[in-house]
Amino acid sequence: MRKLYCFLLVIILAALLFMGFAGFEEVEMELSNYYVENAVTDTGAINLVTAILFDYRAFDTLGEATVIFTAASAVAFLAPKKETGLLIDGFSVIVRQSINFAIPFIFVAGGYFIVFGHLSPGGGFTGGVILAVISILWTVTFDFEHSESRLNLESKSLIEDLGALAFIIIGIMGIVAGANFLANSQASFYLGTPGKIFSGGIVPFLNIAIGAKVGAGLAIIFNSLVEGE
Repeated sequence: MRKLYCFLLVIILAALLFMGFAGFEEVEMELSNYYVENAVTDTGAINLVTAILFDYRAFDTLGEATVIFTAASAVAFLAPKKETGLLIDGFSVIVRQSINFAIPFIFVAGGYFIVFGHLSPGGGFTGGVILAVISILWTVTFDFEHSESRLNLESKSLIEDLGALAFIIIGIMGIVAGANFLANSQASFYLGTPGKIFSGGIVPFLNIAIGAKVGAGLAIIFNSLVEGE
């Protein structure tokens, strides 16, 4: 009986999805077509995803970054200061040295995704997550104290705050230039030559700000959850 119920539920859900998306191909994709046809000219960034996140929808991106900031602050404040379920079994010297060897490459990869986010797949969010992995690896492979000795909570909080502040200051520059908050080409900022490193107007700088904020914020959340007395 239970299997029959699950089967009927799947059929009903499939029918609802089919009816909901049956006319999807007939919808005029004006906004999507505009992005595809004009994003490079409007923003100077050849990565359309980054162009949308840090130009057309930059204010939304600020809101998403604020969610991470709020989560990091709440976890750091509310997480119980007691031993957690994360157990360090004492990894071998080979594992620890391998992690130490890999971390510089992880740092370079994260930095590359951030700095070149307007030219290739990646961006501030992706690069920030990769950078947060470094702190997580230090904690998991060694211990919490080792991770904090490399980059303590105060330093990570400072980096996160500076990232948020930089994002807001860049946005205010658009107002100072006579346009809107987080304006780019509308504020007559230099967009450069699409495909070149110095292009995209404010997009690369927003990538760096978000990368710092996301990387530090996620590291704070993880270490706050595993911190012990």
